[in-house]
Order: sequence, then structure tokens, then C-alpha cells
Amino acid sequence: MNWEEIKKSDKAFPKDKIVITEVEFKEGIRTAWINVGYKNYPYKEFCKTLGILTVDFEDMNTIHEQEIQLYFQKELNKGFVSHLISRIPTEFGIEMLFYFENNELAIKKLNEIYEDKDKLVDFGCQTQEDSEWKTIDGMMKRFSK
Repeated sequence: MNWEEIKKSDKAFPKDKIVITEVEFKEGIRTAWINVGYKNYPYKEFCKTLGILTVDFEDMNTIHEQEIQLYFQKELNKGFVSHLISRIPTEFGIEMLFYFENNELAIKKLNEIYEDKDKLVDFGCQTQEDSEWKTIDGMMKRFSK
């Protein structure tokens, strides 16, 4: 099957297997969200771009992390495939890891969201090629027991 056939067949997204784990910080314990359903994802070759989105606490206001996660999932899957792998707390806010099917479309969409005066939150993002999804190997091995 080619990628277009895979997308039409609803196989582009694996069945979710969500792991919630606690991460301890000086300020207290926060939760991380990891979709280990991507551990053996067979179509990595079609989604080679890793996107790392960050949202700082100061930009979150009173918006819950899950609402931010759902917002980006919805927005980034408009027009192309975007795989949310994890939402991890950091000392400064949250970090979300995505894999995108098309780097140019992802950057264009991220810029549109960033420039939208009605966007949910301010955010930062960087993209890089990770055709073998090496960035998430350790996370998948650790949490998919």
C-alpha cells in the first residue's frame, strides 16, 4: 500500500495505548501522557518530521494541559497527518512530541496557528528530520511494558 491508500483505509493512526506517569518536580508532581501505541508503528517512513512543541506556564494561563494537547491535535491534523506521541511536563511548562507526514505543510500550519490572534496559547516549535523515530525509542521501550 502507498501512503495515500493507507490514509484512506484508516490505518494511518494506530490504536491508542495511553500511559500516564508521574514526574516529580520541586513544585510537586505532574503527569506525563505517552501514546505507546506508536511503539511498533509500521508507517514511520511516511512521517519523518519530528515536531517539538513547547508551551510555557506563563502562556498557559488557566488552560489545562489536556485542553492544549487536544487543541494542537485537532489543528495539526487539518489537511495532513500529525501523530501526537507524548505530552511531557517540563520545569517551564509542557512539551509535546509530534511526527508529521509533511514538513512543509507542518511548518505552514504551525505558522498559521502562531499568527492567529485567536490562538489558544502562545507556543514554540522546532522541527527536525527523524525518519526512524529514534527520538522516542527510549520512551517507547520504558513505558510499553
